[in-house]
Amino acid sequence: MGKMLVVSAHGADWCTRAGGMILKYVELGWEVTVFALTYGEHGESGNYWKDHPGCSLEEVKSCREQEARAAAGKMGVKEIRFFDYGDYPLCMDESRVRRLTADILAIRPDVILTHWRIDKINPDHEICARAVFQAVTAAGMRGALPDTEPHFIPDIFLFETTIPHPEFNQFEIDTFVDISDVMDRKMEAVKLFKAQPQLVGYYEKCATDRGFQANDWSRGRRPIRYAEGLKRYTPYLGDQLPISRLAEEGPKGTGTKEKGTKEKSLKEKSPKERRQEDV
Repeated sequence: MGKMLVVSAHGADWCTRAGGMILKYVELGWEVTVFALTYGEHGESGNYWKDHPGCSLEEVKSCREQEARAAAGKMGVKEIRFFDYGDYPLCMDESRVRRLTADILAIRPDVILTHWRIDKINPDHEICARAVFQAVTAAGMRGALPDTEPHFIPDIFLFETTIPHPEFNQFEIDTFVDISDVMDRKMEAVKLFKAQPQLVGYYEKCATDRGFQANDWSRGRRPIRYAEGLKRYTPYLGDQLPISRLAEEGPKGTGTKEKGTKEKSLKEKSPKERRQEDV
């Protein structure tokens, strides 16, 4: 069984940007853990503040936590952990990066998903990504924690920047994941974030746009309606090139596979084999 860690700056980022991938990997038997560095109480809860004049900061945090836990439960996430570091601005000092390093060493994920490395509109996302890079590097060094084996180095993929401004933030996509088969379930989870009702429309449009791009790359091998886009941060390591694979009739549950291949499914592969492949 593989392990996936999703590190999110705010309480909803992980679901909107990587919800489809989370659902797909939960179905494959992976353990998925989510770290939310903040609740998004200051800058990502405008609807709640507007509808609840006179409310306290703790009330907003409680709302955002309940929303995120409900979404995580709906999606089969093993654990969602809140760090309550405060947003707008998010600050990650040495002690917080060391804590993140220790948490990565405790989980030892095969794959980490986090934010794109540039976000001029929402620097919290950029700060989160930088902290993950620092923590992963530290976790790969003997001595990061006394008497603890290093963990070097999980596959890291960076998900969407602030929508709808990927060009402004120089987002570079080199990986598309077809989420057409889980899109309805992803959006059901996104709708649970009632403090940010705009997320539904934003990420339906985003998945449609990425699906349009992915479908063009598919060139008729399979119609792709919805997709999530990522940038691979760590290099691919394997015995063969990371060749694109598309079953002709759908991503799951169809019993189909590419013509002329006898490749094992992800369910049949060991975590070591999975780690050598793209998400």
